[in-house]
Amino acid sequence: MSELGASISIGVLAALVVLIVYLIAARVGRWQPAPQRRVQGAQTPPQQGYGQGGYSQPGHGPGARPRGGYSDQPTRAYDQPTRAYNQPERVYGMSEDETRVLPAAGTDSDERATKAQLRDNIGQSGQMVEANRRAATSSNGDTLAVFTYIFGAALIAVIAFVFFNNLLLPATVGALAGAIICVALASTYTLKSLEFWPDNSTITIINLLVALAAAVAMFIGAERTERDGYSLGRITDSFAALPFSEGFTGFVTAIADRVVEFFREFGFMGFVFLLLMGAGCIIVVTLAAKSLIDVMDWRIFAQFGRFVTDRPMSHSRAVRFQASKVSHTVTSIILAGIAVLCATGMAYDGFTWFTR
Repeated sequence: MSELGASISIGVLAALVVLIVYLIAARVGRWQPAPQRRVQGAQTPPQQGYGQGGYSQPGHGPGARPRGGYSDQPTRAYDQPTRAYNQPERVYGMSEDETRVLPAAGTDSDERATKAQLRDNIGQSGQMVEANRRAATSSNGDTLAVFTYIFGAALIAVIAFVFFNNLLLPATVGALAGAIICVALASTYTLKSLEFWPDNSTITIINLLVALAAAVAMFIGAERTERDGYSLGRITDSFAALPFSEGFTGFVTAIADRVVEFFREFGFMGFVFLLLMGAGCIIVVTLAAKSLIDVMDWRIFAQFGRFVTDRPMSHSRAVRFQASKVSHTVTSIILAGIAVLCATGMAYDGFTWFTR
């Protein structure tokens, strides 16, 4: 019971960490309200003193004779096109008074964005990023960073699996459970901000559920699966603590001694069992890391319904979320299936059947 309580505590802590990271990531960045675009065909309410193309008053139409006090010479204030109506607006980098755009008649500033508006806002942000001359390097750098995160998660899983699998797997399950809460928050924000439900949001939810199912199966399998007298708990308990205080040479020598002892006690088949269980754990952690990244990208993507930003990472993450495909879900399902086979010992059974 103590081990179960510790696992639950670790899972809850991981879920809280994921939720905090989600809330911080949703608010970090230089976001600005998206410019309100006029609805095509909508008429702007007439403004007092303004006519089409300039200033007009009763009796001042074409060919009308001006009243006393006015000369026939056009003035700059009345006859010259104004900046607000005839020049393309520079939305960013100006004061609030200069950048205010009149909404179309009958529109609400808090109305949900359409697909076209969302696409325009992402494109507007892309232009802002490109104007800052950081688009190419930052976009590629962010994509490289995602692969770096996933590779780092896999590497950590390899190291932690051998010595801390009793901590790694509960933390993975807890993190994915916390991601479900983040999905609920992202769904609520999406329904409030957008007029449509993005297809990629459904893909993200499916990928998350697949990763969670694989993580639960791996967690249970790591505790209960046993083949030919081999179990993950027995193998990992046989590893003595590493001597970190003996220097690099002593550390490497200790690892080599433990490898020799492992093969002497468990043999080659014990190594195969450990290898397959480790492969399943790595797959689960990798799927979990990708799912968490997708949930964060979803929130940023939905935020473009009302806001724009010149942050390259936010823009590239929204573009990456748009690029999600059903093939990614198929890949996740296949990898999750392999992880389940490893966790339940069926992969080990298949190996032994082929080597008979």
